[in-house]
Amino acid sequence: MGEKLKEQLKLTRKYLRGALDVAVPLLCLGVVVQLIVGESLFGWNPIKNLQSAINSMGQSNFIGIATLLVLYSVFKKQ
Repeated sequence: MGEKLKEQLKLTRKYLRGALDVAVPLLCLGVVVQLIVGESLFGWNPIKNLQSAINSMGQSNFIGIATLLVLYSVFKKQ
């Protein structure tokens, strides 16, 4: 593997980590606020989106556990 390719992969990994560092807390915030308010947020329905993603995998009862794991990983990271 060439040095240039290694550097590009490192840069790509850095950008993906940065995007995930922003996206996961926003998703968690959206889920928590929607649970508190009980309505979608400005047309964004994160709980329904998560349920749809889980249903597409065929494990609809897994949504609560998946959400808890994501929240736990975010708070453990800080």
